[in-house]
Amino acid sequence: MTFLLYLGKVMLCSGILLGYYWLFLRNKRFHHYNRFYLQGTLLLSVLLPLIRIPVLNQPQSPVNQAVYQTLAVLTVKDGEEELMGEGPGWAARLFTLENGLYLLYVIGVLVLLFAFIRSLLYIRRISKQYSFERIGGLKFFTTGEPGTPFSFLRSIFWNNELVFNSRDGQQIFRHELFHVQQKHSTDIIFTELITAFFWFNPFFYILKKELKAIHEFLADQYAISGNDRYAYAELLVLQTLKANNLPITNQFFQNHIKRRIAMITNNQSARYSYRSRLMALPVLALVFCAIAFRAQRSAEEDGKPVIAQKPITIIVDAGHGGIDPGAASLDGKVKEKDLALQICQKIQQLASAYNVNVVMTRSDENLPGGTTVIHDGLKARTALAQKINPDLFISIHVSSTGEQTVTSQTGFELFVSNKDDERAKQSKQLGSVVLQELSKVYAINETIKQRKQNVWVLEQTPCPAVLIECGFINNEKDLAYFSNSGNQETVAKKILEGIVNYKNKPVAMVNPSVIDHTPDRNERVEKTVKPAITTTAPVSSNSNSLPVAAPPPQQLFNDSTLNKLIKHFNRNTWYPKQALAQNAEGVVYFSVMVNRNGELNNFKTYEQAPAEANSQVTKLVIVSYARETGNAATEQLSNEELTKEYQSVMKKAAERKPDLSGCTPQLSPYYFQVSFRLEKKSATANKPVEAVVPASAGISDRQMLLPNGFLWKKQGKC
Repeated sequence: MTFLLYLGKVMLCSGILLGYYWLFLRNKRFHHYNRFYLQGTLLLSVLLPLIRIPVLNQPQSPVNQAVYQTLAVLTVKDGEEELMGEGPGWAARLFTLENGLYLLYVIGVLVLLFAFIRSLLYIRRISKQYSFERIGGLKFFTTGEPGTPFSFLRSIFWNNELVFNSRDGQQIFRHELFHVQQKHSTDIIFTELITAFFWFNPFFYILKKELKAIHEFLADQYAISGNDRYAYAELLVLQTLKANNLPITNQFFQNHIKRRIAMITNNQSARYSYRSRLMALPVLALVFCAIAFRAQRSAEEDGKPVIAQKPITIIVDAGHGGIDPGAASLDGKVKEKDLALQICQKIQQLASAYNVNVVMTRSDENLPGGTTVIHDGLKARTALAQKINPDLFISIHVSSTGEQTVTSQTGFELFVSNKDDERAKQSKQLGSVVLQELSKVYAINETIKQRKQNVWVLEQTPCPAVLIECGFINNEKDLAYFSNSGNQETVAKKILEGIVNYKNKPVAMVNPSVIDHTPDRNERVEKTVKPAITTTAPVSSNSNSLPVAAPPPQQLFNDSTLNKLIKHFNRNTWYPKQALAQNAEGVVYFSVMVNRNGELNNFKTYEQAPAEANSQVTKLVIVSYARETGNAATEQLSNEELTKEYQSVMKKAAERKPDLSGCTPQLSPYYFQVSFRLEKKSATANKPVEAVVPASAGISDRQMLLPNGFLWKKQGKC
């Protein structure tokens, strides 16, 4: 689509420049200036979109801020799981929308080039058919052809019915002679070729027509020098011939008669003319900056691959092979082993452009190492990795639900080892970056996954390793997308870009919460959960209520977005008046998401801790002083009504806009548990409250664990 984008920029550039000409230069008497302006417009429109001048420093890639907080561990079939297929036939790959557009473009070019060549052949034919005389450096042909007189290059084709030595004949001859001297035919050949290759651009047809009009204005001006301009105008009117004209010649009797007569008889202010011409400079500068200058945000945006700073050696493993076909499409025609190999081969073909060296575990349909046993094939894969010790190991598969029915599950899935060591952490970082790149071209599962029973190639490789499931083979949309050769190339590029970004730029990581799914993928059990540390530190805009944040210390100092959210809810939450009036306490659960614009959305409340929170819930405590006696005059609320009051308070706090500038959008929601708690007043009510924090948290037992860093008093503001 890069070429189609270029054609669109050509149209935009020509449209802007033609618009300026139409408003300020058209039908003005500075014809030489207009001629070169129109020529320049054609040339700039074609060349300017090819110029790329970076004017901004490359900003920090979002990959530098990659954060994954939720790591789902899924139990799937034991052993290696891969996907691949045979792919569609040549007809399905050929008849695509993009190829159809290219075909239409080529047909248009060929039609116009044929018309152009036919005109040239006509001129060549009549130049051989009729005799000529040499007048100076030109050839003068006397013909009986319709459409004459006209000129082309250094030849004038005269009509034998027009008396050469008459007054009218001499003026017409001077007119055509000027075309020859000024080489107007080269302008026309240039515009015809440009129009042929950009036939879809309507602005070029208008430019071509205007350039021919300028040629006639200039030739008319030369022909009437020293003669009666009104007599010449009369000649144009009386002797206009109704004949077909060749598009590549300069005919005396053309259209533009009304405009030519106006140019001959009218005068214009020179002051206004100079002003109109000078206005072209800022317009040209604006177009040049808009088309040529660009912020260099990424190498991909400039049409060039992101290159690794140092050479990278990776092993690319096409899953399954040989007697192990892997999953298959519902009709059995597409097999996982074949489809995975096709994607891997695309990675291998493109890798050199990214400064990446690819070693394939298999390059044909057989199992790696020429083995005939599936288990030996798995060993051959990891033995190769241990032998060459690559930087990374990438295994390509295609997923399946294992059922002979169409599934609605779709998109990329990415698996890493379930071990808890440094190599596994690096694999998670690699997976996060690769998923971010793949999300730009197709749907992804936003959580990195693990299997309860570890995958051999992920466990036994000596380097960071990921397994990428490229869609679901029993999903028709996924099968069509990943079977397409062009889409396979796009996927390969994104995987390579993720690899290069991972090696070039460090990735921030937050300690993840892990959820383990049982083999039926329904029952959830906790695997690793960091207990939240609750602090009591009141702060509120209401003197009667004391909201307190209780973030886990590791998250507080590693996740700036969560840190800012805690600040926000600290400052915007109060104890509901009606709950306070009847000395009621309660707990409410809610979740929010942060979008790409740094705004909170998707606020949801829950009656109990949501299972999808994966036990990663940030705890907040809203503390107020209990009244000595409840307010009997106040209408007593039920537990359900009180819960709605608590939820309403948190919703209003979420609707207020926090400052989340510079934060990375979270792929999954933030979950909060808010406890509304009452305390009795004491003699120390006005003293600062200090947090009680375990020494393991790395914080002094006298230090306040508040995200805003201030020491708060119980009944005051900061």
